[in-house]
Amino acid sequence: MKNLSIHLTDQCNNSCKFCVVNSHQEAKERVNRKVVYNYLKSNANKGFQRVNIHGGEPTCIPEFFEFLNDVKEFNYPEVSLQTNARLLSDMEFAKKVVDLGVSLFVVSMHGKDAKQHDYLTSIEGSYDEAVQGIKNVLSLGARVRTNTVVCKQNKDDLIEIVNNCMDLGVYHINISGMHPTGKALTNYEVVTPRYNEIMTQVKAAVDDVAKRGVVCTLEGFPYCVLGEYTKYCINWEEEQYKLLFRTTIIEDYDTFMRGQERKLGKPCKSCIEADKCGGVYKEYLLFNNWDEFSSITK
Repeated sequence: MKNLSIHLTDQCNNSCKFCVVNSHQEAKERVNRKVVYNYLKSNANKGFQRVNIHGGEPTCIPEFFEFLNDVKEFNYPEVSLQTNARLLSDMEFAKKVVDLGVSLFVVSMHGKDAKQHDYLTSIEGSYDEAVQGIKNVLSLGARVRTNTVVCKQNKDDLIEIVNNCMDLGVYHINISGMHPTGKALTNYEVVTPRYNEIMTQVKAAVDDVAKRGVVCTLEGFPYCVLGEYTKYCINWEEEQYKLLFRTTIIEDYDTFMRGQERKLGKPCKSCIEADKCGGVYKEYLLFNNWDEFSSITK
């Protein structure tokens, strides 16, 4: 699927301890509406099947509904929104978003309960609002996919987190390895686990999702730590993203990530999955070496 992706803002009404964008309420950076409009116009009728909107938290900027109207003008087949879902806890707000064409909501769910989730988002009440937001958009006929970033605080609770999400009725669970940049780099020792500390828990959570017949994907994990679970990795050849990030256009997100954000090391030289995997996040290697990684040879 060809996706046209738009980073609308750095601003966010959460302040997650591992946010790669370093988002927070006072962040000023956001995309000019004219820039976004021209981006949408210039890419219309070029085979893009989905417009993906993200931030920061897109819903908290004053021009959010105007942006949705701009997307609707060009008749893109589908619109997805990456969100913390807090403002969607207001049914009137949620209904307006769905009515303006958003049919897929990708919601960040990082804790098994309010105490854990709210600690990671730094905002009291964010968990309850996210849960209500999910319930609201599902009741309006939209689809919900959740994303959970694995960190030191939630690694032992992944099974409970994914089951809570499935109990709400989400159709797709995504589990992400930590990208230790932005606030995640600042808080590295607090939030970032080693891969060999989390893989048993990640695989067990995937097994639970599979048992319930819900779609499951993995993102941001080096292939060699996953074993047979690489079959759950997002296929970036099928999920192509062209991205407007602030004032920069990235023609292929996966190529950018493999070229700029990850490194290949000695184990990768003879690994048959190196091209697909792309290696290890470069910031992770500031704190760890290559000992926990190995070549996949068959």
